[in-house]
Parts: sequence; structure tokens; C-alpha cells
Amino acid sequence: MIILIKYYYHLKRFFKYNYILMDINNINNINNIELNPKNSDQYLEQIRTSKESLHLILDEFKKIFVLSKMYPENEEYQQQFSNVSDSLKQILSNFFTLSNDVQSNIDNISKKLIEFDILINKERKENRELKKKLGIIEHENNASTEMISNYKEIYDMRYLRNWALGLSTIACIATIGLVYKNK
Repeated sequence: MIILIKYYYHLKRFFKYNYILMDINNINNINNIELNPKNSDQYLEQIRTSKESLHLILDEFKKIFVLSKMYPENEEYQQQFSNVSDSLKQILSNFFTLSNDVQSNIDNISKKLIEFDILINKERKENRELKKKLGIIEHENNASTEMISNYKEIYDMRYLRNWALGLSTIACIATIGLVYKNK
């Protein structure tokens, strides 16, 4: 009878261990969340070409602006000024569009990273629970993974301890000051 009970517990642990392995395999199948950011080289190339054309157009703009203000009646200068102004506006709109694309890309990546963080925290929690069920003893000082899961608690405890120490020091100084003032 005792052998059957031990055999039962061994089978139970074996199936729990296999369940943990199945969960790990499910984690590896999280491919529905994809990070597809544009290549930064594409953005840099767009910026570089716009910047080069911007310098040329600004130089042209300076010349045409002076000429169009000196000779306002000349239609050719006015037409060139209008063309250069339109080109300048086009480049500025390209920069604005590029800026929006980069910002939307950053926002999308941030959303995906938040989703990954939520999934990772969920899996860590499930992993801890399954380890407890399996009988694996968790020690806070044993592994870095356990320390990572408790870093906020450690920080909060030290933070509160430092504030308590500071406030108690101030209280002691105030008490000593009151005692000596009364004498």
C-alpha cells in the first residue's frame, strides 16, 4: 500500500513537471505579437536626403527672397520665389510626416513591449505557482530570478527603513534639544 502511495505521488509530480514543460512550450509559441518596426536606416536616409535638399533650397531661398523684395514687379523672381517657398513647405511637410511616422512606430513598439511585459509577468507568476505545487523550494537569495521578482519589495523595505531612520534621528535631536532648553 505504501509503495502504491509513493508511486502515486511520483506520477503526480511527473505530470505536474510535464505540465510545466507544456507551459514553457506555449510561451515559445507567442508569435502573434510581432515587432515590425521600420528599419532606422530608412529613417536616417530620408532625413539625410531631406536635409541635403533643405540646405540647397534654403540657399536658393535666400537669393530669391532678396531679389523678389528688391524687384517686386519682376514676375520671374516672384514665380521663382513661389516655387522655392513651395519646395521649402514640401520639405517641412516631409519632416513632419517623418516625425509622425517615427512617433507612431515608437508608440506601436511601446504597446507591444507592454504586452510582452504583461505576458512575461503572467508566466513568471504561473511558474512560481507551479514550482510551489511541484515542491521546488524557493529561496530569495539562491538565484537571480528570485531576486528579480523581489527587487521592488527589497527597494520598498530599504526606502522605508531609510525614512524611518531619518525621522527617528530628527525626533531624537528634537527631544535632546527640548531637554536641554528646559534645563
